[in-house]
Amino acid sequence: MGFSHSWVAVQGVDSGQILAALGMEVREIPKWDSFLEERALIDWRDGWLLVLSDDDEDAFEGSLSRLAKLGPAVACRVNERVMYSEARGYSAGAEVWRVVHDPDEDESLYALDVSGTPPPQLEGIIRDKRAQQDSEGGEEADVDYIFDVPSELAQSICGFSLGEGDPDDIRFSELKKIGEADVPPKSSGFFARLFGRR
Repeated sequence: MGFSHSWVAVQGVDSGQILAALGMEVREIPKWDSFLEERALIDWRDGWLLVLSDDDEDAFEGSLSRLAKLGPAVACRVNERVMYSEARGYSAGAEVWRVVHDPDEDESLYALDVSGTPPPQLEGIIRDKRAQQDSEGGEEADVDYIFDVPSELAQSICGFSLGEGDPDDIRFSELKKIGEADVPPKSSGFFARLFGRR
């Protein structure tokens, strides 16, 4: 099957600015029952606030894209179903770099499109992932290591990677559209599984 998500991290803003930009508010009674339209605000470290969505297009084509205008930002998109991954960096609301892995478009596991001026650590990340891909058989491998390049670059900037870290240490709030009713939980959903809540 596979997993997909996207997120945007912004440094030096407060949660009120993020909520206003999204037209959202904190859900007082966590819902945890829907895989659709779910978002969480994560109070990350080193002054980063992050909004995570279960929609892999949200960071670049959906409402989360508005957050890149609020301050220094990094955004990431991952879709394991098609092994597509992408990361972008922003300064003063403008995109300054982009790294995309789309093996379907280039018909290669080594596919990597880099534009703009990415951070210098990208070179080392690419070198390491290419070496891993080579050691597993290159194009004939059963694994795609290049897929991890965009998300590792994003992580190198803000420190966030989905699924890493102790869920009990992650401070987050589930979000809802302003005025949407709070409802009691029915079952464990996307964020419940993600953050270890059952």
